[in-house]
Amino acid sequence: MRLRSLTIVLLSLLAMAIAPLGLAAEQSLSANDLNPTQLSATTVFDGFTILATAAKGVTIEALPDGRTASDGEVFTARIKMNGGGTLESRAIKFSVGAAAELTVYLNSSSSSDARVLKVMDGSGTVLAELPAPPDKGSAGMVTAKLPAAGEYLVMSASSGINIYQIIVR
Repeated sequence: MRLRSLTIVLLSLLAMAIAPLGLAAEQSLSANDLNPTQLSATTVFDGFTILATAAKGVTIEALPDGRTASDGEVFTARIKMNGGGTLESRAIKFSVGAAAELTVYLNSSSSSDARVLKVMDGSGTVLAELPAPPDKGSAGMVTAKLPAAGEYLVMSASSGINIYQIIVR
């Protein structure tokens, strides 16, 4: 009985030591949790950094008619990237402690034209180019693999994209 108790204590301590490293943790940024605003400077929300400048701002706004994704997720707000991104502006940056899977709920800001979401590492190497479907009233969803621990960014390749939620697992 004493050995079993010691084993449980040791496993609990190990779990507490690993949890802060983010190895099994999920990170997310949902526009639903943000207050509507116009960002004109870099701003951090729950470990995600939205890169914005006075000249290349990012808008967080409520959606009166909402968007629903194919998996049932409902969004009542969006992060409008307002144009193509760079390593300094109109991008969302985050870090992971190990290889992970990225899920982004999004749409093109156009109701007729699809756009391209770029997933990049911290040095600017493009890891994936994913379709942001035209905004026809429902949210699109794309996924990508993040190969290792490090810093990553998501941004539009050239034109406006609306992001509803980012999940990193």
